[in-house]
Amino acid sequence: MLNNKKSQQITAIVIAILITISLVGAGVFGYFSGGTSPNSSSSSGNNDYSSLKSRVDTLNKQVKSNPNDIPLQQNLGDAYYDLASSAQKNAPNEAQEDYNQAVKYYQNVLKTKKDINVLTDMATAAFYGGQNDLADNSFKEALAEKPDFQQALFNYGVFLSSVKQDYPTAIRMWQTALDKDPNGSNANQLKQLISQTKNMLTTQPNTYNPGASNPSIKKP
Repeated sequence: MLNNKKSQQITAIVIAILITISLVGAGVFGYFSGGTSPNSSSSSGNNDYSSLKSRVDTLNKQVKSNPNDIPLQQNLGDAYYDLASSAQKNAPNEAQEDYNQAVKYYQNVLKTKKDINVLTDMATAAFYGGQNDLADNSFKEALAEKPDFQQALFNYGVFLSSVKQDYPTAIRMWQTALDKDPNGSNANQLKQLISQTKNMLTTQPNTYNPGASNPSIKKP
């Protein structure tokens, strides 16, 4: 039987894995799982990454020619977000900068139009890019505008858990999202996150320290 310390470590690892795969958004690329072997999966991932990089290059040229085209700016933000998501697996040293490029173009869009989807994707990209204050404020702004917005509730919960280590509030965000759509596509992940985080708080009651400083996302 595992001792208590080992059990706590495993619980923390499970939560970290769930958080890694959890974030959702309109611009999220999402990893493919069609490969039947490590080599075929890796090859598919590399091809996807190359295609996304080409798309970013093409859109960058178009934006330079049409800098006032807001839909084009949004497309480029989405493209950088997708590229960054793929880069986490295929080019991890480039992922953070790609997320920050997504933030830049999403901010350009938000100067002209208020869009809760863009705002939430920008907050999520800022989170991955290490811009924690911007992410925090943007998630709050999105939820102030629409308190039951699934995407923002889900991702802000992940942010609160992994960056601020505010597990009780993270659970509340996830539970609200689950209550709003108990049979939705994210329901199983939400249930896992809620269950594992509650379990961690039970076995590690001193884990949450509201007086502690908020850590930045650590690079691998």
